[in-house]
Amino acid sequence: MINDLLDWLYEQWQAFIEWCYEILVFILDALMWVALQVFEKALEGFRYIFAMIDPPQFIQSGISQFSGAIPPEVGYLLGATGFSEALGIIGIGYTFRLTRKVLTLFQW
Repeated sequence: MINDLLDWLYEQWQAFIEWCYEILVFILDALMWVALQVFEKALEGFRYIFAMIDPPQFIQSGISQFSGAIPPEVGYLLGATGFSEALGIIGIGYTFRLTRKVLTLFQW
């Protein structure tokens, strides 16, 4: 008789612990869902802001028009010295820096 009572109390306690665990998991899932929704809206806001920024005029008209104005002698010198590769490396550096700043929410 006392063993049956202790077994019943043990089962009730286990059921209560499982219920508390399920509530905790539900709350954590809800918080994760809210965080993902906020992050999605923030990304949509960034996309909207970046879409509002107009590109510079020389990019809209094309880089070929910009580079077409360079005399052939200067073009040869720039090609022989690796100027385009240097600009590429600088561009990658700036891209990395700006990406790092955006991903860390401008903390760096």
